[in-house]
Amino acid sequence: MVLFDVETARGLLNSISLLLLVTALGSVLILRLESSIRLLAVQGLLLAAAAAVVALTTGASHAYVAAAITVIVKVLIVPGILLRVLCEIRLKKEVEAVIPSRIALLLAIGLTLVAYYVVSPIASRDAFLTGNALPTAVSLLLIGLLTMLARKKAISQIVGIIAMENGLYLMAVAATRGLPLAVELGVGVDLVVGVMVMGLVTRQIHRTFDTINTDHLRSLRG
Repeated sequence: MVLFDVETARGLLNSISLLLLVTALGSVLILRLESSIRLLAVQGLLLAAAAAVVALTTGASHAYVAAAITVIVKVLIVPGILLRVLCEIRLKKEVEAVIPSRIALLLAIGLTLVAYYVVSPIASRDAFLTGNALPTAVSLLLIGLLTMLARKKAISQIVGIIAMENGLYLMAVAATRGLPLAVELGVGVDLVVGVMVMGLVTRQIHRTFDTINTDHLRSLRG
């Protein structure tokens, strides 16, 4: 079932991309770990909306399934796993950021401007690579990397990795007009398994060192 033409879809994807960019920039300022995880769920919902727009424009059945998988994995399962881990380690706030939040926000804005300057010319009028979708995808990648560098807590770094994956997902959805079902299933399972493993490692770090500060991992070097 096709409900949107390409121009309508481009407009909707532009709006969704801008909202994703706002959530990415906002995540730099958030120090409460629970809020960071919930913001990831919001990003997942926006990515599912982007996949739904592609599905309603192409009418491909696999695109509808991809949108549903995105909701299940990125909105429900992954944030649920992280919230459970956070509850078990009883940690509320990232208190040992390497970079102050305001400086991190300025760096994130700078990375976003670089992404727009470098990537915007690549956007094509014949695809869903809108003026905002591709630059936003690259911005999510860069801001996720910044989060991993700027935060010391293991959960914060997991959040950064997932934010980077969200950027790759947006790029793939916009570039391919919907990922094939086999690829979507593979990515979803890979993400869930990866987050489960990282969650188990985080709990083990906490049990061993009574903290999830990744600086303590240096003591494990031989």
